Amino acid sequence: MSDISTGDIVECIDDTPSRPESQIMPDLGALYTVTSIRPVSDGRSVQLKELTPSCHLGGVCACGHCGWDAGRFRKIYRPNGEFIAALMCDVPDETEIEAPELVD
Repeated sequence: MSDISTGDIVECIDDTPSRPESQIMPDLGALYTVTSIRPVSDGRSVQLKELTPSCHLGGVCACGHCGWDAGRFRKIYRPNGEFIAALMCDVPDETEIEAPELVD
């Protein structure tokens, strides 16, 4: 089962259409934001913020809840905000650090 959840950034690892009516597909290697994920038969369907399937326009199902198989994406792991803040904290400039005196 996929570890993808709402709000995750994912990378497309499979852009091959699985149905002949597929007109809009995610681009291989592109990054997307997951807006929702739901169980569908034996898998999970992922909806993306940046891309919407064309079937919502009156195509095959027109349900408005379509997405892509979660197996087409891999989660991009991001460090949490606290970790990033710790990396961005002020580091003293080397010129401000006093070197100890050398004793002969």
